[in-house]
Amino acid sequence: VSAKFLVHTYGKHMFTCKILCEYKKKLICGIAIESGNPPDEPRNVSCIQYGTDGHPTCTWDKGRLTYINTTYAIQ
Repeated sequence: VSAKFLVHTYGKHMFTCKILCEYKKKLICGIAIESGNPPDEPRNVSCIQYGTDGHPTCTWDKGRLTYINTTYAIQ
């Protein structure tokens, strides 16, 4: 069995497959999908460190909202 679903909205979506067994629905499989925008390249990156042993603190403009979990790493 196969099925296609168009996802028209951003966010997390859950799809499940169920069977009817003796008048009861039974869950047999499922999938969670997150849909959103790819992250933009960060702009206006700025870092500052106080002293030689201080930890740097950085800020940047992330761009548009992604609607999905997004992690940034500075290297």
